[in-house]
Amino acid sequence: MKSFAGKLAVILILPLMLSGCATDSGLSERETGGLAGAALGAGAGALVGAATGHAGVGTAIGAGAGLLTGVVAGEMARRQKEQTKKELRQEMMQQQYQPQYAPQPVTAQGSTPIQQQPAYTPPAVKQELNTKYNPRTGQTFPSNYTYDPSTGEELKLLQ
Repeated sequence: MKSFAGKLAVILILPLMLSGCATDSGLSERETGGLAGAALGAGAGALVGAATGHAGVGTAIGAGAGLLTGVVAGEMARRQKEQTKKELRQEMMQQQYQPQYAPQPVTAQGSTPIQQQPAYTPPAVKQELNTKYNPRTGQTFPSNYTYDPSTGEELKLLQ
């Protein structure tokens, strides 16, 4: 009867313990990796130590090695997660400022847009008036030029 009660207790308690591990524990990836690595390392160290006749020493060495390995793996996972977040934020910012993602005016059924977005007009480029020319090449230049920059010939005023 005791063995049945013990098995029943294990069957009922084990899922509760495992589900408790599935929730957010508040530990960082580094800490979680360290704990998992230490547990796996201790188990592997105990198995190796038991085979050689020194289970305690094997457990201690395995736990230490597993802890270091788990911390490194957890830190790498944290950095990868941060890098992925950074890339996603950057991609979202780029998409936000592309014209195809710009907000479109809202329209009622079959009517004209309710709110018109002002069209972008680039600033007017001030064009300099060319008042001098090179009689041999026919090129024109602004008034501040006295000589043709490419040939060095003196420029004449346009008529």
